[in-house]
Amino acid sequence: MTDSDTLRQLIADGRAVDEALRRAAVAARLEYVRAGLSMPVWRGGRLVWVEPNELKQYVADGHAASGNHEEVIRAV
Repeated sequence: MTDSDTLRQLIADGRAVDEALRRAAVAARLEYVRAGLSMPVWRGGRLVWVEPNELKQYVADGHAASGNHEEVIRAV
């Protein structure tokens, strides 16, 4: 099997891509929290700015990509 075949299978399956996107979203939220900045998000059909405290609570509520949410929260 060639590399391009492997890539096509990964994209067609979608699970690896979905997991990578979830991990990237968690990392982005954590960076905004660490920097003390509000994060722009699309919510209800419009752009809104989410405060760092709300971002941190989102992770605390279990919306992190990893199973160890407590470790993620301690990192911020």
